[in-house]
Amino acid sequence: MKERWSIEDPALFHPDQLTVTHRYDAPHAAVVWFGLKAGQALKEHETSSQAIIQVLTGAIWMTAGPESFFLRAGETVVLQEGVRHGFTAEDDALVQLIIVPHPRYHSLTGDLGLS
Repeated sequence: MKERWSIEDPALFHPDQLTVTHRYDAPHAAVVWFGLKAGQALKEHETSSQAIIQVLTGAIWMTAGPESFFLRAGETVVLQEGVRHGFTAEDDALVQLIIVPHPRYHSLTGDLGLS
């Protein structure tokens, strides 16, 4: 079965909090979309998986370890496991996270600081 995702889906954003949408779930990887209105943030955390973070729309300020940097739509960063990171939306932003290996081997909710 073919599954299509659209960055135009208005349900990807909430005015009061970031949204977390699990898009893909397989034994080897997971894909999660974060919808953030300007000023909303994913607080700093670390994970036991590698993280590929791509800004699909908008722009974010990101911290990764001791570094802080700006990412805009179309830009990607790859983080090794154990790197403390988080981000704040400069503009309304949709951010795609690809996690390898699959987070079922650890607590995704705890790793993301959403508990």
